[in-house]
Amino acid sequence: MTSTAAAIMLFDQAVFAGQFLSGSYDSLAVHRENATFAGISVLISTVAAVLVRWPGRGPWWPIAACIGIFALIGLQIVFGFARAISVHVPLGVAIIMVATGLAVWAWKRP
Repeated sequence: MTSTAAAIMLFDQAVFAGQFLSGSYDSLAVHRENATFAGISVLISTVAAVLVRWPGRGPWWPIAACIGIFALIGLQIVFGFARAISVHVPLGVAIIMVATGLAVWAWKRP
């Protein structure tokens, strides 16, 4: 559930960026605020992944995936404030893909 919430918020980032680029300039503030909540949701997903591993005896890689997503979000913030859009946009797509893959895995897990 936590990975799904994170994936949805990360997907929403693309929506808010698109709204901003379409002329709805207030969407940039929403994009910035949602990024904070998306990062927090990824941290909560990290805690959930730790609980899946210990005591749940699940795989270790979701922990690494969550930490990796959180690190990529940190890079996103740097590139976003630097207005390095040529890196910010493809990195955002990669983050959304990884987060979505993690959410799909979480729902398929018995």
